[in-house]
Amino acid sequence: ARAPPRLLLIAINIPAVIMSSQRYDVIGLFLVADLVCATAVLPVFLGLITQDWKFVPAPTELGAFLGIWSGIAAVIVNGHVIGFDRAVNSITGEVIATGPFSYFWLTNSSQCALCGSETMITFIVTPLVAGFFTLVFSKIDILIRGDRAREPVFKVGTAEPEAKNYNLAATSENADEIQNGKALEEQVDGTSEENKDWAVVETAVKNEEDAEVEIAS
Repeated sequence: ARAPPRLLLIAINIPAVIMSSQRYDVIGLFLVADLVCATAVLPVFLGLITQDWKFVPAPTELGAFLGIWSGIAAVIVNGHVIGFDRAVNSITGEVIATGPFSYFWLTNSSQCALCGSETMITFIVTPLVAGFFTLVFSKIDILIRGDRAREPVFKVGTAEPEAKNYNLAATSENADEIQNGKALEEQVDGTSEENKDWAVVETAVKNEEDAEVEIAS
């Protein structure tokens, strides 16, 4: 069960090693990482919502996944709108990347990596689009699949009993069943709080009666 994550980690490190050998600018790499994180920040934190609130649904796993891809699409569309087709190193003049994904390098200004209104707008629009479509796709997912939308979609490397713990609807139902079961057991074996109070009173009365008998004798 641990082999797939380890193989995935190795596969991710291969392009990382290749990129490090190209001696890219560190600030530029951090900027790419920040923009990638911006596509996922709201879908991830919206996942903290566990109950529907009016017209805002609790995000589903599939909805959050599609929301992240919507954020990536927002970056690509933003680059297309401003006519960005290749990333060029402002210092060396070297072409870093071409194509639709080249805008992730955000080489909008020759002064610094963080300069320019295009970069600022991108970092504002991207998380908002990702968060909005996370809620939209989650709502559609719930309408189509119903309660199954709350179940985990990606169960790779996750044991079945552990995966069921992430089913919020089932967890809530199980909690209610457990609570009802405990109440029934308390009624049967007399361990409820009310029965315990009566038991204490009866014990005290019995002790007083025993004390009176001893005094009388």
